[in-house]
Amino acid sequence: MSRATIPSWRLGALALTGMLAAATGLPAQEQLAIKGGRILPIAGPPIDGGVILIRDGKIQAVGKDLAIPSDYRVIDATNKVVLPGFIEAHSSRGMDQANERNNNVPFLSVIDAIDPGHDYFEDCRRNGLTTVAVVPGDDTMIGGQAAIIKTAGTYVEQMIVKRQAGIKISLRPATGRSRMGHLASLRKELDAARDAVPDDYGRPKVAADEQETPDPQGNENSAATQPEPPAGDTPEGMNDNAADVPIRREALVRLLKGETPAFIYCDAAMDVPQALKLVREYNLKAILVLGHNCYKAAKQIAASKLPVILDPTLVFWETDPRSGEDRKIVLPKIYREAGVPMTFEVSGITGGSSYRAVADLPATLGTNYLWYQAATAVKYGTPVPEALEAISLRPARLLGVDPLVGSIEAGKDADLVILTGDPFKIATWVHTTLVRGKVVYERDKDRKLQHLLQSKESAISQ
Repeated sequence: MSRATIPSWRLGALALTGMLAAATGLPAQEQLAIKGGRILPIAGPPIDGGVILIRDGKIQAVGKDLAIPSDYRVIDATNKVVLPGFIEAHSSRGMDQANERNNNVPFLSVIDAIDPGHDYFEDCRRNGLTTVAVVPGDDTMIGGQAAIIKTAGTYVEQMIVKRQAGIKISLRPATGRSRMGHLASLRKELDAARDAVPDDYGRPKVAADEQETPDPQGNENSAATQPEPPAGDTPEGMNDNAADVPIRREALVRLLKGETPAFIYCDAAMDVPQALKLVREYNLKAILVLGHNCYKAAKQIAASKLPVILDPTLVFWETDPRSGEDRKIVLPKIYREAGVPMTFEVSGITGGSSYRAVADLPATLGTNYLWYQAATAVKYGTPVPEALEAISLRPARLLGVDPLVGSIEAGKDADLVILTGDPFKIATWVHTTLVRGKVVYERDKDRKLQHLLQSKESAISQ
C-alpha cells in the first residue's frame, strides 16, 4: 500500500504510536521461559526443575512441568538457582552528587540527581540487584525526597517504580552543632508544616512525662527556646518569603498526613528514643536507618515494631569502657534475638554509609554486596530462608512495592537473578540478571569481568 492510499486517520495513529515509543524509549518486550534449575520463589517452597514464563515484562506463570509456548525464547537454568532480584531499601549511590549536604531541603528529589549511566547501576546488575531505594545521605537534617527505581534503563523515567518514596530525616547534627539545637530546628520545621495541615488533622496526644516544658531558669530544654538554624540551612535560591514557604513545606505536609514515610537516620543509640518520640508526636510512618551503635537500644526498637535497616558494618569489635575487655558485636544476632526483622544495606565509595565511616570500623570488601550481608547473618544463626527474604521480599514490603517485586509470583515484575549455584557459596556467581523481563546482564558477556580475570591469570602465570 502506497502512502497515497493510507487513510489519514491511520497515518495519525501511526505517528502517535511512533511518538509514544520515542518518548518512552522502551524496547519491545520479549517472551521468555526460564527452564530447569532450582527456583526459590521466597513466597513459597523451592521448585526443583521448574519453569518461569515471562510475558510483557511480567511473570506469567511459575511451576513445575509448565508447557512452554513455541514462540518463547528459552533460557536454560539447569544446575543453577533462580531467585527474585535483590532489593536494597536504602542507598545514596547512583546520583551525580552523593549528597548536597544542605540542611533543610524537603522539596528536593533524588530523581533530579540520578544518573542512569552511573557505574553503580552496572555494578547492581552484575550483582543481581534489580530494585533500590535511592535516599538522600545522612549529612543533613531534612534531606529531601527518596525514590524507588529499577537498576536498568536508558532514562530515569524508565527506571522509576515509586516517585515519592519517603523523606530523609537525620538525627546526626552537623559538625559544630549540638543534638539539642539540631532537634529544635527539626521540630520547628515539623511544627510549621503541621500548622499548614487542615484543622481536621488530629495531633496524637503526648504523655505528660514526654512533654517539653520551658525551664524556669531559662535553660534551653524546649523547642520554643532553641536557637534558630544556622546560616546555610536554606539552599541558594530559596528564601523564607511567603512565596517560597509553601513550596518548602509541601513535602512535609504529605509526610505528616501519612502519605509518605520518613527514613529516620539514628547515628547513635541515644538517637533512637528521640526518633521514637518524633514518630509518636507527629504520627509519622517511619523506617529506622540505624548506625552501628544503635544495637544498645535494640529492645526499644523491637517494642516500636518499626521496620529497620541495619548499618553496613554487621560485625565489629568494641572495648568495654569499664572492664577494658574487647567484645565482638554481631548485629544480625543481637537484633534477631530481640525480635527485630532485619533488612540490609551495603557500603560504598560514595553516598549513604560512606558518610558514616568510623575510623575504628573499616569497611570490608564484602560489605559492598547484599548477598554478603545476608551470608553474614546466616553465619551467625539466621536461617537461610529468612536471610534470603531479608534481601528480597522483606525490603519490598518495607518500601510498599511488594505487589510488584520481591518474590517470584505470577503478575509480578520479571525481576530475576540466575546464580551459578548455592546463594551463599563463595564460588557462586551471578550468571544472568533480568529486569522487567529483559536480560540486562550476562556473565559470559561481561567485558569488565573478563578483563579482570584475564589480568589476574596473566599476573599468576608471570
